[in-house]
Amino acid sequence: MDRQTIKKKEHGQAIILIALAMVVLLGFTALAIDGGMLYSDRRHAQNAADAAALSGALQKANNQSNDVILNAIYASASGNGYSGSQVSGAVSGPFQDPISGKYYLVTAEITATTKANFAQFVYKGPLQNHVKAVARVFVSQPAMPGYAIVAMGDCTSEGGHLAMINGGGNSGSVETYQGGIFLNAPENEANRCSIDPPSATYAPGIIAHDGAHIASVGSVDYAGQPKVLPNPIDINLNMNERISDPLADLAEPQCTHKGSVSGGVFSPGTYGRAGEPDIKPGTYLPGIYCIYGDVHISGSGVIQGDGVVFYFVNGGLNYTGNAGMTISAPNASNCLGTEGDPTASCTYKGIAVFMARSNTSTFEVRGNGGDAVHGLIYGLNATVQARGGGVTPDETTVVGQIIAKRVYGDGNGSFDVTYNENSTFIKKPSISLWK
Repeated sequence: MDRQTIKKKEHGQAIILIALAMVVLLGFTALAIDGGMLYSDRRHAQNAADAAALSGALQKANNQSNDVILNAIYASASGNGYSGSQVSGAVSGPFQDPISGKYYLVTAEITATTKANFAQFVYKGPLQNHVKAVARVFVSQPAMPGYAIVAMGDCTSEGGHLAMINGGGNSGSVETYQGGIFLNAPENEANRCSIDPPSATYAPGIIAHDGAHIASVGSVDYAGQPKVLPNPIDINLNMNERISDPLADLAEPQCTHKGSVSGGVFSPGTYGRAGEPDIKPGTYLPGIYCIYGDVHISGSGVIQGDGVVFYFVNGGLNYTGNAGMTISAPNASNCLGTEGDPTASCTYKGIAVFMARSNTSTFEVRGNGGDAVHGLIYGLNATVQARGGGVTPDETTVVGQIIAKRVYGDGNGSFDVTYNENSTFIKKPSISLWK
């Protein structure tokens, strides 16, 4: 075949190559321009969905109806340029987190179309983004819902036990009613330390009554241990990770003036330092009492008061003889000041005893056959120890909740705690983007 024939056969091939190249170039152009716009629009839509979900979650936190929540979602999305069929919303729950308690999910979804400039040459469908945001709303509830005792210590690194019977004939008990026991130590079989059951055969043991559970972040279930009930306990909570301070956002109380005593009646203020009165048996008026140093009550004296917060700055409390206490935490009807102010007892509604977070002392509770404390005893690094208590769940040593490093029964007596959401501190609702 001669050269001229070959040239005739190659006529038109360049046009085909140019056409193919243009398609490729248009594809790259579409990817660069329309793809960039699609990505930018998606980011804007995702931000709008996040804002809409949080807007709805805020209404849920304020205990509004589902209609109000959905309207908040639509209004927020509309403010960001999305409306009508582009937007959908939903509320689901309640769900139960084993540690943080009851929560709801508020969902916002947005579908948006991006106008194409070049993509239609290589793609005939619409350029759409579909995004979704989910906000989680924890409702107002106690810091550790469902747990009468929250033992925050880590015996695996610090030694000791979290729940045990201390001294005496080792025949007493630690028992809870209407709420369980939470153990914050990541123990395992090689380092079993959270619970030290009493050794006496007639001792009740460490018990959660009324269908409540004993739960642990560790992996030791105490199976076969007759002095730990229910048995086996729940294990591996929080993926075997210790939880942090459940009241970390709550400021420590403050007192602005010196306390005073008149005729056995005590007024709020600071106690225990030079020039200040000491804490003694008597009647305590509503308010915050900032207490320095150890307090020892002897004889048959009784500390009593309603609407009080005993804030132990650097010491503890113990008794001898038949001394005891009967106190209750502030509530809406007897608290003082403006909520949120650390000098106001209204900030600490439900908290009867607040041990400073740096305080490692022991707070002893003794009710002498009846209730000693109505409210939360909070001592992140403190030990709470009890003697006394009634013979029925209605006469337990503490009615409310205990959050402490360790909780010990003392001697042959029973340390009984009845969980009561109406007698403990209630955290405000919290919202966060979940996904």
